[in-house]
Amino acid sequence: MLDFQNVVFRYPGDGEDTVKGLSFHVGKGEFVSLVGASGCGKSTIFRLINGLLAPASGDIVVDGASVRGRRGYCGYMPQRDMLFPWRTIGENLRLPMEVAGGLPRAAQDKRVDATLAHVGLAGWRDKRPAELSGGMRQRAAFARTLLTGSELLLLDEPFSALDFLTRVSMQEWLLGQWEDDRKTVLFITHDVEEALFLSGRVLVATEWPIARLTSIEVPAGYPRTRECLGRPEMIALREQLIDMLRKGARA
Repeated sequence: MLDFQNVVFRYPGDGEDTVKGLSFHVGKGEFVSLVGASGCGKSTIFRLINGLLAPASGDIVVDGASVRGRRGYCGYMPQRDMLFPWRTIGENLRLPMEVAGGLPRAAQDKRVDATLAHVGLAGWRDKRPAELSGGMRQRAAFARTLLTGSELLLLDEPFSALDFLTRVSMQEWLLGQWEDDRKTVLFITHDVEEALFLSGRVLVATEWPIARLTSIEVPAGYPRTRECLGRPEMIALREQLIDMLRKGARA
């Protein structure tokens, strides 16, 4: 579904590349987490994938075609829910369809209602974001991402601003959504345990500039519950990942 092919990128004014000859892949239907120290370039990778930044060289391929000049090939959910406070939840969810164009208002509303029901927010279409809890706003933001119609979803630390219990609840909710839909998900997180609970595979950035990502398979199948985090092999992997990130932060 996603192939990075020897990608190089440098921000204007920087003396060194942020991404330096990076190659990796994410298969169709995978849930893959990307972890690394703060400031190592994880969000830069997302901006390259979704076209907000353009590589100096190399190519990024989604579903068999280069992303250059394309639109609508991925859905992007940033850390904050980014819901417009002056619009209702339904109006916020219509945005991807309004941007794409070509779909009548009645058909848009039908999709909005179906997607809200899918994420457990049936009946909340006419509420404004301020009337929803933090977890509900994140679900609404995820619903809006789904309404891009894209098979590739980029989720950039979507639960980092939530309190612990809400974050745990949202992790379990997201995993259930993915198990139902089997979209391809690339998920940025600083939380190693979150990565292990959600992912089939973890990509670890341990150096700057990012020239490679270490791919580690998570030794747990799906469907998955939090009890798997207590297994010896998962505990050992958690400690291995923490050690890798510590060494990367010091490098």
